[in-house]
Amino acid sequence: MTDIPRESPRSILYQFVIFPLGIVVVAVGIFFLFGKLATEQHTIPDYLNTIRSGSSHERWQAAYQLSKSLKRGEAAQYPNLEPQVEAIYLQSKTDDPRIRRYLSMVLGTLGDRRATPPLLDGLNDREPDNRIYALLALGELKDPDSVPRIDLMGVDEDKDVRKTAYFVLGEIGDKRGLIALDHGLADDVPEVRWNAAMSLTRFNDRRAIPVLREMLDRSRFNEVRDMREDQKEDAMIMAMAPYARLAGADARPDLQRIAAVDSSLRVRAEAKSALQSVP
Repeated sequence: MTDIPRESPRSILYQFVIFPLGIVVVAVGIFFLFGKLATEQHTIPDYLNTIRSGSSHERWQAAYQLSKSLKRGEAAQYPNLEPQVEAIYLQSKTDDPRIRRYLSMVLGTLGDRRATPPLLDGLNDREPDNRIYALLALGELKDPDSVPRIDLMGVDEDKDVRKTAYFVLGEIGDKRGLIALDHGLADDVPEVRWNAAMSLTRFNDRRAIPVLREMLDRSRFNEVRDMREDQKEDAMIMAMAPYARLAGADARPDLQRIAAVDSSLRVRAEAKSALQSVP
């Protein structure tokens, strides 16, 4: 049976972390499942039973399908799902990591803050991708009580975990995360700094200004391996409005330069638009 083709969390982080347009947890692309799960109609209880007792391949596929069914709004038919999913999640530490990742997605989608403790425990997982999915689920729950533990992920050895943690602190919007976000501005990895800065802008925190200015320098993006041209443009555009808002008149020279000489018509247009909000 062929695995679900998808982009890894690391390859799609640019789309849902650097550019905080809302958490996009489901991987981008078309997914084809083969076998029984793909050909028969299943209910949420069916998926839960398969996750509990199916073969290893059936279990992670069922966890994925469960996450998709909840995204379609089917959870309304089955109240109080969180305890059932949480119990399976707690038992999944030694399972195929995909099961645990998709169950994290389910717990985030359910929006029940009773899932905060098990997801916080998931931040201890050995697999970095498991920690990333747990962070994203916590970002969906937006539970302020999770902030102190998420703060600690800013020193995780994996840069993508740090990057996600700073994004999630911005999503939750609790001021207790400001110290960690300020620390993130000094991270050695450019995209980690960028995420910390973008989250700080949600608090209108002027400490983000130097890193926002950095994000308007095209040469900085050459430090990020495999970053596409459209991603570079998107990062610049995302930084412009908060830079103009926080830096005020000091932002004018940078935005004027970009509006006049940047190689992208789209970026130049956005710079001109941002200039209109500068006093």
